[in-house]
Amino acid sequence: MTQTGRRSFLVVSSMLALASSATAGAADSAAGQFTEWTGDSTVSRQMTLRQLGFRQPLVLSGQESQREVYLPVPAGVATRDAQLQLDGRYVRGHTGRTSGLWSVDGDPIAARSITDAQGDASQLLAIDGEPRENGFVRVGVGWWSIVSDYRCADQSAPANVLRLSPESRFSYRFDGRAVDTVAKAWGALPPRVRLLVEGKALQASTYDAAWRIGAALQTGGKQVDVVALPKVGDSVDLTGIIIPASLQGVPAYAALAAGERAHAIKDLAEVGALLSLRDSGPLAADVMIGSDALRNGVRAALDALAVQVGASGADAANAFSTWRAADMAALEKPVANASVSVTTVAGRPTLVVDPAAGGKVAGLLSEQWRNYALGRSLQVAQATAPTMEGDRVLLSRLGNIAGTQDIVTRGDRSATFELGALSADGRLPEEVVLDVSAAPNAAGQGAVATIYFNDYLLGAKVLSSDGKPQRLVAKVPTYALSARNEVRVSFLRQPARPYCHDPATAFPVSILPSSHLKLAKRTLGADFIGAASQLAHANEVFVPGTWLQDAPTSLAKVIAIASAVGASPEAASFKVVDAGAAISPTKPYLAFALAPSGVSLAGLKDGQLLIAGKPQPLLDLTGLEHAAAVQVASAGGQIGVLYSDLGTQGPTLGTPFRLLRGDLAVIDGSNVVRDFDSQDPYGSRIAQDGNPQSKWEQHMVWLLLLVGIVVFALAAARITQIRRRRKSASAGH
Repeated sequence: MTQTGRRSFLVVSSMLALASSATAGAADSAAGQFTEWTGDSTVSRQMTLRQLGFRQPLVLSGQESQREVYLPVPAGVATRDAQLQLDGRYVRGHTGRTSGLWSVDGDPIAARSITDAQGDASQLLAIDGEPRENGFVRVGVGWWSIVSDYRCADQSAPANVLRLSPESRFSYRFDGRAVDTVAKAWGALPPRVRLLVEGKALQASTYDAAWRIGAALQTGGKQVDVVALPKVGDSVDLTGIIIPASLQGVPAYAALAAGERAHAIKDLAEVGALLSLRDSGPLAADVMIGSDALRNGVRAALDALAVQVGASGADAANAFSTWRAADMAALEKPVANASVSVTTVAGRPTLVVDPAAGGKVAGLLSEQWRNYALGRSLQVAQATAPTMEGDRVLLSRLGNIAGTQDIVTRGDRSATFELGALSADGRLPEEVVLDVSAAPNAAGQGAVATIYFNDYLLGAKVLSSDGKPQRLVAKVPTYALSARNEVRVSFLRQPARPYCHDPATAFPVSILPSSHLKLAKRTLGADFIGAASQLAHANEVFVPGTWLQDAPTSLAKVIAIASAVGASPEAASFKVVDAGAAISPTKPYLAFALAPSGVSLAGLKDGQLLIAGKPQPLLDLTGLEHAAAVQVASAGGQIGVLYSDLGTQGPTLGTPFRLLRGDLAVIDGSNVVRDFDSQDPYGSRIAQDGNPQSKWEQHMVWLLLLVGIVVFALAAARITQIRRRRKSASAGH
């Protein structure tokens, strides 16, 4: 599509959006409103780059800089009115010519010439609605500066900078009924997912399924809000709620329209009204644990609402009945023999999970298997990670790292993996083995290949200029391991220009499919990394019975910590224990406000934070509020992680995080983790274990001393032998 065509598309999209908004408010009666909802399955999504994981601004600078951003959309589903509002600013400290270029899926759609010293660089990009089978829209941003028209001059421009804000917004709409498989439903989930459960107090089976599904969602990059179906007397947050004027003659809707931000539910009809409000309502859920209690509660709420709507007239009653059958049947009637199904609830695609199959569905939603969920209603008999065989894992199995790319100065490729996925039988990554080939540049020079493991540079090599495949091997030190790991390979070139006016030319480099990780038996300490390697397999999760009475609050903690320590939701055994009772783990474990006998739990008594030391505690602190302690503890030969709130109220855990270092962490919901290693507070073990010298090099002095002693002893013995012979010879004469 040409740039002019893209602009026309943007204008048409804006007109359609305005027309859609006008239509949405056109209903002038309750019957008209429910009729309109019945025929409308449009779902709107809006997200910022920050919500997609870009915590810092995207900065492009210098003579040439390019970045690509991948924006998620439902795979294989057409979108409407899709646009990206890029908020940005530029500074231009070098004269000459500066320009920016914006593209979508490789198609240039906007360009700007920059002349001022600084200014606004915001850009609205219209995105066509063609289905993306891979589930992503690729947006490219390029930044170029030419300082001088004299080509042999230095063209570097470090003070010419483009900064894109993480608050840039991506929005689109799609037909919810086009999402007809569980796999598509996963791709259609927003960055922040609402998980609906039957109420504030849950049965053990529902609680078990909710934490497993929540942990799978959070591991998959989503933030999870657990929402309880309210009962009469419960308080709900009405922030952002939109009540159509056509419905305000119905008492339940009128009460919500007049309610304050924290509204107390007065009758079940108000619950039914909240369920009907689509995207603007607080009960607009993306995932539901389909328990019988939830279905009964929804049915009772809709029955109560039907009575009030019916009082408005027969037309309203008939329209409500039609809408209820079309949009709410999935909540009222169970899908037979389905572990997980995708249904349309209030016009939006929703995943409904059978409480009895929470662990299996969590396995299906893992990165390994979710793309295979190609059905609307699925019965999951088994969904577990394959057993590790051998001691080598191809990097191409961990990410799209193998392949060829042309580079002028630098090119990167990476693959990520969970430590627990490779830690079966105590085997952990020991070496990164990289098979590469690179064509020489115009000057006959080879590229430089660099291996990073979690941003630690492990090795680099200047590749030979014959272009033949070569192998690079880099040792992985223990300190580089993390619960979630990234292997990154960078190729660097010195741009070759035999004549200064020649343009720099790209030459190919390849990462070959045989590149792999080599695993070996390694011993990890009793810290969060060691716990992650064990919890990724069969484990136990202990929760006090009192936590089931305030499920939305406690589930948020269980989900966040299970994800933070890499506990496998599909391989876990869930156990509810009396509050204050001692637990007896038989596997690696995760315990909340509970501890094994003889293990001191930080924060167990009067909000006390205690860090042990010899001969006296290193820290003994009380008075902490809105904070929690997470610690690693061993009991009965099993390693585990213990969680406890500090003070009267624990933290609100929102943004996903990882526990990476030490064996004790204090968290307060501010996305900052304060960790401490009580076993090695000054890092002497890391310094010793991380010594890159070989055993021979480490003990060279002692070996040389031993050799010297042996040589001295042999020399002394020889001298003594010679003297004895001489004495014997003298005595013979």
